[in-house]
Amino acid sequence: MDQILSRILQKVSENPDYQSITNYLRSRSATPQVLINPQATSTHGTFTAPLFGNPNIPPAGVVRLNNYANYSNPSDIAPTVLHEMTHATQMQLVNQYNELKQKPNKTDLEKQFMGNFEKIIGEQGSMINPQIAKFSPKFAEKQVGYRASGDEALAFALENSNYKNPPDKSYAPPHVDPSFATELMLLLDQAQRVQNQQIPPQGR
Repeated sequence: MDQILSRILQKVSENPDYQSITNYLRSRSATPQVLINPQATSTHGTFTAPLFGNPNIPPAGVVRLNNYANYSNPSDIAPTVLHEMTHATQMQLVNQYNELKQKPNKTDLEKQFMGNFEKIIGEQGSMINPQIAKFSPKFAEKQVGYRASGDEALAFALENSNYKNPPDKSYAPPHVDPSFATELMLLLDQAQRVQNQQIPPQGR
């Protein structure tokens, strides 16, 4: 299993957006554990966020890759890894925003990040569906409960803008996911620059 997981992570690490989100997660010491879950078959993968009082889930969460296609081709699993890691990234963007809310004397960059966060994600993901509605009102209304929801829309956007989906899995109009993924990556770049300000310089 370790060799299989290594091959999967090696493949997805070739993706530039995956590199960006994992760099961001590392800078926040928040890279989730990635596991293969061979017993599960209902979904391709899951991200489990830490639950209050549950010592079995680490603070960064856990990504589980479920048993489909017997992991015969790492390229088949790479989209799922990117999707689930985007959930972890969204959790950290929320955490970072909440940390900055408590900080006095915010820098201009921090204020800009917070303003863009409020426009793109919002409290409890409240702005995500309205953002998607800018690109496709019908899709946002139809899929508000899942595909265009605050919980799933960002992960699907980044996954589908990086990997071509089979026709039966392309749920969004063609321009929706790339447009929303672009907004996410711009926000992530700003979050990374804010985070870099918090990292003390290394001594000689």
